[in-house]
Amino acid sequence: MIDGIGGAFLFSNDVKKLAGWYRDCLGMVPAGEDSECNSIYSTFEYRDLENPEIKKTMTWAILPTDADIKEKPRTGQINYLVKNMAETLGHLKSKGVPIEKTAEYEYGKFAWVKDPDGNKIELWEPSQ
Repeated sequence: MIDGIGGAFLFSNDVKKLAGWYRDCLGMVPAGEDSECNSIYSTFEYRDLENPEIKKTMTWAILPTDADIKEKPRTGQINYLVKNMAETLGHLKSKGVPIEKTAEYEYGKFAWVKDPDGNKIELWEPSQ
């Protein structure tokens, strides 16, 4: 029934500020803005494994919320693939982002941080 993940969505009381943090700290440059709903988004393309001629897209977006979520606990976590964990962690540290934990397993390196709104972030550099 489920054929993949179509998107990952974060909610924020200050969409532009949070999008700026993701741009500055994780290099996620927004692909666009939806002025109708005041969201900022990026897209990631990939190919279907069974039919490589088929392109698929996953959307990552920050959406506004009318509810006051400042300082409220978050549930869930987004896992982001990174090309080089050491470089990524060095960059995050230079931006003052606390690294909560790191770990290495046979299938890759991991690190955990939070964005300014308190959303959990898992970084993963897969093993080669």
